[in-house]
Amino acid sequence: MKPVAFIKDRIKAGRYTFTREEAGKAWGKTGQVLSSALTQLKRDDWIYPLSRGFYLALDVQHQAKGVLDPVWFIDDWARYHGVSYYVAGLSAAMHHGAAHQRPMEFQVVTDRQMRTIRHPKLRMSLFFKKVIESNMWEQRKSPAGYFRLATPEMTAFDIVAYRRSCPSLDLAATVLVELGEVLLPDRLAALIKQECAVSVLQRLGWLLDLAGWREKTETLHSELAGNRLTWRPLDTRIKSGGKRNLRWRIIENTDVQPDIER
Repeated sequence: MKPVAFIKDRIKAGRYTFTREEAGKAWGKTGQVLSSALTQLKRDDWIYPLSRGFYLALDVQHQAKGVLDPVWFIDDWARYHGVSYYVAGLSAAMHHGAAHQRPMEFQVVTDRQMRTIRHPKLRMSLFFKKVIESNMWEQRKSPAGYFRLATPEMTAFDIVAYRRSCPSLDLAATVLVELGEVLLPDRLAALIKQECAVSVLQRLGWLLDLAGWREKTETLHSELAGNRLTWRPLDTRIKSGGKRNLRWRIIENTDVQPDIER
């Protein structure tokens, strides 16, 4: 089979990824001959090499852009690398309706420490979580199959837990104003049983109260009240003190201003 025909057949079948090994078998090519064929396909905008041995097949509508929306391929990518994952942070928040701040990168949590993928047309930030359980994500449909999306509650937690995902508390509060619409109080409190850091849950509770969702945090507060909470700074990067919030045992050492209000 000729390389272009191989790509067209995959796209026609709704498959937008392939591996170097699959291409070699289909084309009957190996080594430098195979590499040259892949290079020609890339030059002609038929494929996009995402990582070593893993490629995206580009249909006509995506050839001008030069890359696919990550939800089209993230499940295949994770399977290829043998990792568990879910779409996380600001990327997940956008899928849950918090689209006021559109992320400039695609954010994913994996159960293996991996480097951020940086390409001229795509940046995929990868965050590490030692154990990813099925109750941390929900399955969503994409034009090319399915992908794993963090639950709204896990999305809220990760936004606060991974500072690289959401670099400012102002931004975190802004996202939570919109994300609060889909948060469920019982599932928010259940984060404690998912071994989520109590210190992050304290900050999340404080931020949700600020965002106008105190009615959503009552169950979480009741569950945390059973623990011996330690006083935590709101902003971990600032060493100065501030007003003490007794409800969450948070030291308000910075001023937080969301861009929008509920």
